[in-house]
Amino acid sequence: MLSSIQKDYAIIDKIAGECLGKLTGTNITKDIALSAEIAGLLLLRASKVDLSKKSVGDVILGAISDDTYKEIQRFVVGWAVSNGLDSKEIGNVTIPDSIENYIPEVTQFEHAFYEIFRSHGIKAEYYPFIAISSAMKLVLAGEKMGLLNAKIGQAIVLYHIICGSKTMPYR
Repeated sequence: MLSSIQKDYAIIDKIAGECLGKLTGTNITKDIALSAEIAGLLLLRASKVDLSKKSVGDVILGAISDDTYKEIQRFVVGWAVSNGLDSKEIGNVTIPDSIENYIPEVTQFEHAFYEIFRSHGIKAEYYPFIAISSAMKLVLAGEKMGLLNAKIGQAIVLYHIICGSKTMPYR
C-alpha cells in the first residue's frame, strides 16, 4: 500500500491540504486529534466489523490488524522524516491530559472529509492516509510556529488513530 501511496502522493497531499479547512481552526492539538481520529474511523468503517450491532462508545478490538497499524506507523514516521521532523522515541512521549480522550464529535467532521475525497475520485484505501497527512501537516505547522513539540504532535496522531479505530462513533 505504501508504494502505491508514494506514487500518488502529490494528489494525496493536495487533498490533505483541502481537508484542513474543514477542521475547527481554533485549537491545533484538537484539530490534529480530530484528523487522526477520522483516519482511525475510516479504517474502522473499512473493516469487516458490523457496526450496526455496536453501541456508541463501545471499544472494538481486533477490527484492524497489527500489520495495518504497523503500516500506519511507518507512514507517519516516513511523513515526519521526509518533512524534517524528528521521529525518534515518539513512543516514549507523554500526550497532554487535555487531548487524551476520544473526541465524540469526530463524525461531524468525517462527512466533510468524505465530500472532499469523493470530489477528487481518489481510491477509498487512500482516505485514512489523507486524513493522517492532514494531521501531520498540522504537526509540522505547529512545530514551525512554536505552538507544539513535533514529537508530542506525532504521538497525538498515532494515539488518536488508535482511538478512532477502536471506538464505536457517536452518531
